[in-house]
Amino acid sequence: MVLPLLIGLAIFTLAGLTGQIAAGLLWGAIGSAGILTAFRLGKIEFSILEGAIITLGIVGSTFLSTRVMPNNPEAVDVLMSVKYALAWLPAAAAAGIFVFRRAIRPSGAFNVAMMWVGSAALALPTGSALNVIHPLEGLRRGEAAVFGGGDYAVTALVIGMIGLAGLLSYVTMLPALGTTSVLVFMTLYAGAQVGFTIPGLIENIANIVKVPNLLPPDFGWAMGDADWWKVWDWEFGSPHRANPLVETIRIAVIATVLGVGTALPLAFMASTLTAPNRPSYLIDKGFINLIRTVPDLFWALIFATSVGVGPFAGALALIFFSMAIMSKLLSETVDAADPGPLEAAKSTGSLHFPAVRSAVLPQVLPNYVAYALYIFEINIRASVVLGIVGAGGIGRVLETQRSFFRFDRVLAIVILIFVIVFVIEQISIALRRRLV
Repeated sequence: MVLPLLIGLAIFTLAGLTGQIAAGLLWGAIGSAGILTAFRLGKIEFSILEGAIITLGIVGSTFLSTRVMPNNPEAVDVLMSVKYALAWLPAAAAAGIFVFRRAIRPSGAFNVAMMWVGSAALALPTGSALNVIHPLEGLRRGEAAVFGGGDYAVTALVIGMIGLAGLLSYVTMLPALGTTSVLVFMTLYAGAQVGFTIPGLIENIANIVKVPNLLPPDFGWAMGDADWWKVWDWEFGSPHRANPLVETIRIAVIATVLGVGTALPLAFMASTLTAPNRPSYLIDKGFINLIRTVPDLFWALIFATSVGVGPFAGALALIFFSMAIMSKLLSETVDAADPGPLEAAKSTGSLHFPAVRSAVLPQVLPNYVAYALYIFEINIRASVVLGIVGAGGIGRVLETQRSFFRFDRVLAIVILIFVIVFVIEQISIALRRRLV
């Protein structure tokens, strides 16, 4: 069904170029022909009456959309978007009737109708975000503020990507078709809003060769001339190169052990299976959601302010970060555990927490250890970033060298970090495979 969707979408979009001709009637006629062609290519049988309903609905909406859209729009605002959405009610009704006649539930027909109206409501903001629709308020020199064929084509593309995809997905019982189309649309819209473009990406990637002092990486400086790689020399090697790397690993170790250890009882309290009562479940769940809301970098800023810059602040930040991740993952694992052993333990007269320890903990223990190893990998990477805000580790060295534009040293440190993280990750993967 992907090919029929693309062909129908292409015809519907090209028909939008004729939006100003014959008050949108030609757009509707060609667009509905494209939709019916997509039905035929997708081997969706429809009667003459159903084809007429679709055609009349599309033609009616394209006609109304040209009536509600001024030739010189002042601005793309909420009121204009609502008017444009209401203009597509005939097409939405026609799509709903078509789906309802397929013996699909009324809720499905309603959902398809709402997808047409919703896509029409998003059409004008999307065109403005894609820098195609130029209202008077955002007019630039040399651009016409007339809503023309190209603007109608963009709106047709948006409406077709959501409305037509939703119609085909419900009729063919392929929800992935509509979901994929919506995701593609949201990606295009989000990219346009933040200024993300493929040509811009290629241009900026090409600029990497213009970074000063990047190549070759200065491994001589990064590794130093001392035997810092020897365990017994860790505290006596270079204070600016080797020891911060080791400090980064130490922060990750401390954060992982304390964080995942604290998260174990929190996870059991945050599960409906093992929580002793409803109030304790709600309180614990709220606490976990609270610490998950704050990102690790912000935790580092908070602790760097409260306890001072250095590795202690970084360790505290990653303890909360590890606690949040482990509590979330493990509580969901506990929810999926077999309740039978717990019920059997309680039937013997065992107290709640001893029963949980003997009946549920053995079930989730392999996952708990595997999650702990995974969190340790994350903490290694995160501790590098936290050093940039003064939370210790190799990150502060990276920031210092970057501020002096010594990108050859930055590159050498990044490569060393990559090697360390890769080795740790491979060891962790091997251990997780044995556990789960």
